[in-house]
Amino acid sequence: MSSRQTFQKKLITSVFLIVTITILIITAGVTFFEKNRFQKAELNRIYYETAAIKKRLGHLMFGSNWRYIMITLENARAANPMLLYFTLTDMNGAVLVSDDEDWVGRTGFDTVTIFESSSPVFEKTEIEILDKTPSRFKIYESRLNKNILKSGTLAARKNETVFDAFWDITYLGEKQGTLRIGFSRAGLKRHLGFLITGMLCTGFFVLLVTLAMIYRVVKKNLRPLDDFVLTLSDLHQTRGGGVLREKLASIRWDPSESEIREIQRIKQAFSKIRDLFILNWDQLESHRRNLEDMVTDRTRELNALNQKLSRQIQERKTIESRLINSQKLEAIGRLAGGIAHEFNNIFMAITGYASLIQQQSGPGHLNSEKAEKIRDLVDKGSHSVSQLLGFAKVGKYESGYLNINEIIRTNLEMFERTRRDIAVVTQYEDHIWKIYGDRSQMDQVVMNLLINASEAMPGNGQMTVATRNIILEKQTVGVNKIVSGRFVSLSVRDQGKGIKKENMSRVFDPFFTTKPFNGGSGLGLSSVYGVVDNHGGFTTIESAEGKGSLFSIFLPASGEQKESP
Repeated sequence: MSSRQTFQKKLITSVFLIVTITILIITAGVTFFEKNRFQKAELNRIYYETAAIKKRLGHLMFGSNWRYIMITLENARAANPMLLYFTLTDMNGAVLVSDDEDWVGRTGFDTVTIFESSSPVFEKTEIEILDKTPSRFKIYESRLNKNILKSGTLAARKNETVFDAFWDITYLGEKQGTLRIGFSRAGLKRHLGFLITGMLCTGFFVLLVTLAMIYRVVKKNLRPLDDFVLTLSDLHQTRGGGVLREKLASIRWDPSESEIREIQRIKQAFSKIRDLFILNWDQLESHRRNLEDMVTDRTRELNALNQKLSRQIQERKTIESRLINSQKLEAIGRLAGGIAHEFNNIFMAITGYASLIQQQSGPGHLNSEKAEKIRDLVDKGSHSVSQLLGFAKVGKYESGYLNINEIIRTNLEMFERTRRDIAVVTQYEDHIWKIYGDRSQMDQVVMNLLINASEAMPGNGQMTVATRNIILEKQTVGVNKIVSGRFVSLSVRDQGKGIKKENMSRVFDPFFTTKPFNGGSGLGLSSVYGVVDNHGGFTTIESAEGKGSLFSIFLPASGEQKESP
């Protein structure tokens, strides 16, 4: 018995040491080569990604178009979670554009420190067509001197090692400056961590399986020969698969001091046959017992797939509805623009004839008064035409930087004089971002929203006007229209009767109105839609019958302006 135990212990110990050392050596070697391979791939990815950004900056930097440069770099930073910081410097090293506004205009950049400035981990020289000066690209390993935050979330910690990339920005053969972009090495660390953990877990799992198999084989092969023969004889007389399985499972062999090699081989072969029979029998029994559970699980999966398919069909119907509505509004917009121009020409002619009548009739004449009424009617028609042009997105714009809070306050002063029966609650963002647009068009948008909300409450009620800053990430706002970035929102909520479901798709159609004859032109909301869309924004509606409506507009925030009170 002691010799058997000694043999088993020695064999298992030897196998354990050999396999463990082999696993550690293989893991170390694979980790070393995989690190170099993945790091090389990561550096090449950084090169091609930053090269695409660099090519867009040459002509922008030559034209001093800092706003679009900042937008380009901010979009790249928002789209890539590994991009931590960026700076754009001129030929003297002065920072022109940076994700940290405190560095603009300064020389130097101490956010990171390069380990070896004379030994980049990657470098390449790119010569483009007509370039006299080649663009040089280098990547260094640098250490962060402070924490890096992205959208309020910690993206990289102080003293963390990052990839520090430098590009020479050229345009028409002349160097314009240098672009510096930092990338996190978190992806490399995660990859190596997963690799090492996976290899060690797999290796030690193989080790345990190997040890278990060796222990079992040794144990089975040290059975006495008599017990083996008797067992075979008993098995020969057994009838019934279940009984045979139980007998095979209960087979035990007493230890033997010595056995000939042929008997050992027979026992090994029999042991494998026994194990295979037991495994297959257990699997068969398990399938028989769990057949109902398997059917239930499969039914649940099919139900889940059906629900997913139903959601996809509904989403497709929604997209088709958006597409039809978008095409309809676009077609109506073209028609409205053409009609508006034609009416403008007619109104100009009518105004000219009215002026001619006044000149020929003289002051106080009856025809002169009628001509003046004609001019008043033409002015009203021109106002409707201007709203049509706003919907058709061909209106006249004089753009500048605007504070939406100030626009609302100005229009509310005029509005509250005419509707004192309505209680107006305002909720202004304390530091609202500025927008870039036409002041007169924005006044028209705000006033139309206020008038629309007030007309939904002919008696009295409460109107809530709110503004806020909002950052959108890949927000779907229309067919093939996905927006991201900083936006300023204006929302007007009323306590009116709401909009019927069948009218929701027609709210922005020109001349569509649910008010009685002479109750409105139906151009207010259509002009809101056209003006906001022409300013790069979008409009949303939330409404339910009997519960009021919420109209919201979203306008892009100006990238060059600071926050305004």
